[in-house]
Amino acid sequence: MNKIEKYIQDSKQTLADIQEKLDSILKKEHYKARADLKFLKGIAKGFFTDWIHPRMLGLAGLRGTGKTTLLWQMAKYIFENDFNKDIYFFNVEESIKEGIDIFMLHKAIKKMPELKKTTVLLFDEVHEDSGWSKSIKILYDSNPAFIVCTGSSALLLQNTADLATRMHILHTFPLQFTEYINISQNKQIDNEKEFKAKLKDALFFAANINEFKEKINKIRPQLKTFLSSLDNLNDLVFKYITVHNITRFTTITDQNIILEETQKLINRVITEDIPKLIRKSFSYKKSEKILFRLAASDEINLQTLSQAIGIPKDEIEENLAILQEAELLNILYPFYGIDGKINKAKKAFFMSPSIRLAILSKLFTDKDMFMPKLYEDIVVMYLRRFFGDSQLSFASSKNSKNPDFVIETLFDPMVLEVGTNKKSVKQITQSKIKHRLGIIINAEADDVSYENDIAIVPLKWFLML
Repeated sequence: MNKIEKYIQDSKQTLADIQEKLDSILKKEHYKARADLKFLKGIAKGFFTDWIHPRMLGLAGLRGTGKTTLLWQMAKYIFENDFNKDIYFFNVEESIKEGIDIFMLHKAIKKMPELKKTTVLLFDEVHEDSGWSKSIKILYDSNPAFIVCTGSSALLLQNTADLATRMHILHTFPLQFTEYINISQNKQIDNEKEFKAKLKDALFFAANINEFKEKINKIRPQLKTFLSSLDNLNDLVFKYITVHNITRFTTITDQNIILEETQKLINRVITEDIPKLIRKSFSYKKSEKILFRLAASDEINLQTLSQAIGIPKDEIEENLAILQEAELLNILYPFYGIDGKINKAKKAFFMSPSIRLAILSKLFTDKDMFMPKLYEDIVVMYLRRFFGDSQLSFASSKNSKNPDFVIETLFDPMVLEVGTNKKSVKQITQSKIKHRLGIIINAEADDVSYENDIAIVPLKWFLML
């Protein structure tokens, strides 16, 4: 038996091995399944019992969002449900250090009779192998294995051209508030999936304010009862938005430690992930400086940034695109429906408000002044789960009031404004955008209210999506 074959055999997992890995990732009292796990279980069950669904999955997302945990939870589900599959786990970063890449694993697997049946092959941090895309494709085509890969969102999404018809990619976002409630207080709203569908329908698909009222009133009693059952709700929302929306940090109670760890996460994305993504010389300090500038303001003014940082505007554009692909930023484009003119302005929000806060903590001592920006970040993070560039934008007319966000659903769009204790409706009522529904997300409100046919919705309600 050669070195690689022994390495593969040593990678075979028992149920005890899987449980040990899970226990080492999360404390037992925090061991709660994310909503994404239900989807992954459905994929695995569909494949192993009915031979439907894809047999190769990619879990892609920002560092710290729980991809490895999901991988091990899925492995445990496969093992415990008696699908009778041998499970092999490969940490690609470690295997590369051992001088073994994925293609070498593929060649060895071909010679091993016990791996010619339908096994489960798990590859963590797959992007650490520069040739992973082609090697995984070859492995997939030559072996009936059920394959699951995790990787940095930018790297995994960037390198799947050859895998488009083979790999199904699940985008893992930072935690939802309902997931954080489950982790921190072990509580879950009844019929959660159905409830969330009804809330989403009310917020984004009501034809007018009357239909919104009708839909929101049907779920309002359940919503208020559940939120009132939570301990220290306002504190819970604050912790979630500021430091506990990235899965990896939910077991840490010291805010300063979380901010330091988040800064390390940002640094690793910039100095390790991005250079692998673009495959060329890259000065990470440019991206770091851009992030520092954007943390205090979401406005992207290429001329101002170029002068402040000392690099050409086209390099600013390149850096912004890379930062978005790496999922440090969510960049929105202007709504073009006002007068048909193309506006090149953009706005940048952070994928996690904790990322913005971690950067600001190095610049300012008073972080409360930036809470409105964190509220916008968390709202955009939620909206990105549902809507892409073609549906989500911001208003940019220079000659009128503008709401924060425009969401194009149904025949006319709806508009959304976000604020700490926002009650003024002028940004919506005086907007030139023809819209069917206007909603203000109020961070301090406890119940829904209405003014001039504008719905004022508590942020804590919105977070239950």
